[in-house]
Amino acid sequence: MNEEWDIELLEQTDSMISFNWTPTDEISRVKKNGEVVYMGTQATFRDDGLSPGEVIRYTIERQSPQGKWIPALKLLTGTEKRDPDCINQLEQIVLSTIVSHKRVSLAWGAIDGIDAYDIYRDGELVTKTHRTQFTDRDVPEDREVTYWVRARRPVDRTESPLRKIKSIAATLFGVLNVGSSQEQAAVEKFWLSKKIAPLNQLLAEGPDKAAELKWHLRYLTFLPDNILKNPNLTSPNPYFQGDNRSFDPEAKQYRSLSNCIVNLTAPQSTFDFDKDIGTSIAYNWRQKFRKADVASSEGVSAKIIEDTDQKTEFRLYHSVGNPLTTSPNIDYEVSATFYRNGVYNLIGVHDQSPNHEIYLKLGDQGSWQTLHQTESEGLAWMADPIAAHYWRFSNFL
Repeated sequence: MNEEWDIELLEQTDSMISFNWTPTDEISRVKKNGEVVYMGTQATFRDDGLSPGEVIRYTIERQSPQGKWIPALKLLTGTEKRDPDCINQLEQIVLSTIVSHKRVSLAWGAIDGIDAYDIYRDGELVTKTHRTQFTDRDVPEDREVTYWVRARRPVDRTESPLRKIKSIAATLFGVLNVGSSQEQAAVEKFWLSKKIAPLNQLLAEGPDKAAELKWHLRYLTFLPDNILKNPNLTSPNPYFQGDNRSFDPEAKQYRSLSNCIVNLTAPQSTFDFDKDIGTSIAYNWRQKFRKADVASSEGVSAKIIEDTDQKTEFRLYHSVGNPLTTSPNIDYEVSATFYRNGVYNLIGVHDQSPNHEIYLKLGDQGSWQTLHQTESEGLAWMADPIAAHYWRFSNFL
């Protein structure tokens, strides 16, 4: 195989994807989600009439002297989805992934106010870059790899109409809360993650369909401490009981639990959702039991946004407060899209408190894989004007 093949130009709009690859004298062909859409000697392809926010997997194959088609490149990309009312910019940008022999390239849309990114492979920092792209040329071919693209943005650099409010509130927050700086409170976090199947699997000949398509998504929030001090100094409940645990998808102690199950195995998909709220327990100034209650779960909901023969998309909403005291709610939102070819794309935003943990497993007997875990910055960080945490996790299968 010619190892020098690469995507030389990739362009997208909200309805078109166009790309050029390294010219050769060989006949090549392009597959779109497993179906042949081009064959010839021209090293260019344009796909029109697409929908905004559509994710598409392309395969560029070369023909061997024996007439056999061999995958040379695979590209997972999408169309833009611009929405001026969208709070989470990670929903609007396109994340493209190109894989070939021992090589993975990532390219992502620019995020307003961010000019530097940290790149990790399997949890280890690889490099820092000011570009919105990264290429790894020494990728193991026999195991999956996961890349993280992480960045931080001061709220005074955002284009949000709440910019000034957030900046002033965060500055005041940093002054009044011991252990938290003005800089911390005024910084939004952006995490992009891409899980990539083994390259020898991705570049092998075979069907483009996944064998099993029943996905379980679990989202938990919890307080890691045993006892926490109430940041509301005027409250008659100066202390609260925490969940006294670390990250664990099977934990029985939590502030809230949401389970979503998407089954795409049958021609008609199904969706199941259940939720639970943990008990809130307050202590007096001697840290003795004072009161207990369970918050309403009405603020937790999930609904299907789109269901087609290609994909199912749903949104999960969460806004639950402490029933024992006046305090901000625990807020988060997730947009999850699962495709029938096994690809998924999950995008979310949440407060920087309490601990958040999100897991995914394939099939009833599968093992939980970690999508997202963050540690609490403190109960006061649930206040609405404070900087939020934005995340996105997707795969290439």
